[in-house]
This record gives sequence, structure tokens and C-alpha cells, in this order.
Amino acid sequence: MIDTVTTRSKLPWSDIGLLTTILFWALNMPIVKTAFTTMDPLAFNTARFLMVPPLILSIVYLLEKSLYIARKDWLALTLIGLIGVGGYQYFFVLGLNLTNSGSAALLAATTPIWVALWGQIRGTERLSRIGWAGILVSFAGVFVILFDGKAMSNDAIIGDVLILCSAVCWAYYTIAAKALLKIYTPLRITALALSIGAVPVLLLGAHQITKVDWSGVRLQDWGSMAYSVIFSITIAYILWYNGVSKVGATRTGIYMSLLPACGVVSAFYILGDPITTRDLIGTITIVTGLTLARRG
Repeated sequence: MIDTVTTRSKLPWSDIGLLTTILFWALNMPIVKTAFTTMDPLAFNTARFLMVPPLILSIVYLLEKSLYIARKDWLALTLIGLIGVGGYQYFFVLGLNLTNSGSAALLAATTPIWVALWGQIRGTERLSRIGWAGILVSFAGVFVILFDGKAMSNDAIIGDVLILCSAVCWAYYTIAAKALLKIYTPLRITALALSIGAVPVLLLGAHQITKVDWSGVRLQDWGSMAYSVIFSITIAYILWYNGVSKVGATRTGIYMSLLPACGVVSAFYILGDPITTRDLIGTITIVTGLTLARRG
């Protein structure tokens, strides 16, 4: 069931912001993956999260002149930061390093499934039989992508599972802030969640970043990091929570169903990753399931 917390006149702008976010993320996967040839994934993640909190906190203070959050809301915000940002980033970069960008985009698109399941657990969403059928169909599509006839223990399969774990964390990030976004602006919640999430990211990658041969980092790798920090994290995260605050978690999550097509195409053009029949079948199955879940 879709939350309707915005007026009709504002809805198109929220949708445009969410579409822009999906485009940023579709390009982000192959762009970031190119940097992994010279930097360890955790080192790359650590380096960019040294930049993100100062940048976004400065933007918030400049625009809002305050970072205040009531004491009673800090626990919820901390969990959002640790799980939705820290957990997501950890699983995502490790998974992306092991699997191809196209598969990562396809599996990240399962976010609406996990949003629905988180909603069931939290008691904020109720699915009909059609909705549950949609979730089962989507999981069938996930299986198609995961199972390619090779040993289930290979790096690509492990990477795919890690991307699925990141999707679960991102679903939590999407749905858990619903109450907070009724009190605070999307910009403030995003900034503080990113700053809290940066703590485990920095701790987990502190050792790896000391091993980087910075003289071997190419200019294009710095460009990849800059793109990721500015567009894929700072701007995209703000637009995402703006979408949640305007049209609700369920409808916002549904936009992830657009990521497979965009992600596979960007991976094909940027990295030369092949578009396989398995990817096409998995995409069609997942999107079909998401459509059913949306109606349920």
C-alpha cells in the first residue's frame, strides 16, 4: 500500500529526484569498480567516507543553521546510520569487487522486496496474497541470477550474496526513518545518518587504507571517488530521503526496479560487461514480481 503524504503538485518533483538518483547509482557501479584495480575496496570506501561527513554536515549547517536531534530520536538514528549506511556500504563494496556491475544492479533492485518484509516485521506494511506472490516471483528472479551453473562457492556467487545483504540494509535505511522524516528535514537526517555510518566504515577500512600505494592511484580513480562522494552518496542520499518523506517508503523503494536495466546498460558501455540471457530472464522475473508486490 502506497503512503500518500504529499500533494499532487509536489509529486512530480519527488519522482524526478528519485529517477535522477537511480541514474546516479546505475553509473556509480561500473565507475567505482574501475577504481578497484588500484585500490582495495575497503580502502576506497574509507577514503570517500573521510570526505562525505564534512561535506554534507557543512551543507546542512549552511542551509539550516542547526544539527539538533531530540535525545529520544538518537537510538533510531544511530541504528539507521550503523545498519543502513555502515552495513550497506561494507557489503556493497565487497560484493561489487567480487561480482560484475550488471549482476550487482539486478540484485540491488530487490530492495522493494526487503522494504515490504521489513514493513511486515515492523507492522507498518500489510501485504495481500498478490503481494506475497510478487515477493516469491522476485526471489525466483534472484535465484536465476545467482545460479549460473558454476560452483556456488565461487567469488561471483559470494559477491552476489553480499550485494543481497547490502539490499537488505538499504531497505532498512529506506523504511526506518519514516517517523523521523515527519519531524526533521531529509537533509538533516541524511547528514547525520551518513556521519554515524561513517564510523564503522572508517574502522573496518583503516588497516587497508594504510596499504594503498597512492602514487599508483590514477587520475581517473580520483575522478571515480569524486563522482561517488558528490553524486552517488551526498546528492543521491538526500534525494532518496526526500522521496521517502514526500511519497513514502514503499513507493520510493519501487524505483529500485528501474536499476537493473540502467545498471546493465551502463556496465556494458563502461566496462564491457556482457548482457547475458540469464540477466535478461532474471530482470524480467524480478520486475514482474515487483509489479505484483506493488499491487499487493
